[in-house]
Amino acid sequence: MTTQPAARSPRAPLAISLAVVLFLATFGSFGAGFGIMTDCTNTFSCTETACSPCATADTWLTGGWIAQGVLLAAGAVLALLATRRPRPVRQAALLLGPLAAALFAVTTTMATSSF
Repeated sequence: MTTQPAARSPRAPLAISLAVVLFLATFGSFGAGFGIMTDCTNTFSCTETACSPCATADTWLTGGWIAQGVLLAAGAVLALLATRRPRPVRQAALLLGPLAAALFAVTTTMATSSF
């Protein structure tokens, strides 16, 4: 009697992908924003983030945070849709983690280089 190997479940990679989106949309965005804006306001002796060089960085960080929120919402929708059409939805959801990481890298780099 031979046994077939168990099919690898896409749930673990999917959960990791969605966890990356969740982390970057919450703690990652907060941490990057806090660090970058603290550096900017200290460097330019600003008392608020609306001063000229820091306003651009703040705009990049806010845009990145909003985009991460959109990816998080898309991930939640895909997780709900996975019950009806599991395979294509899970494949799409797997792309969210790398997309969130790339978006995070671009927006924080642009924010840092803007001042």
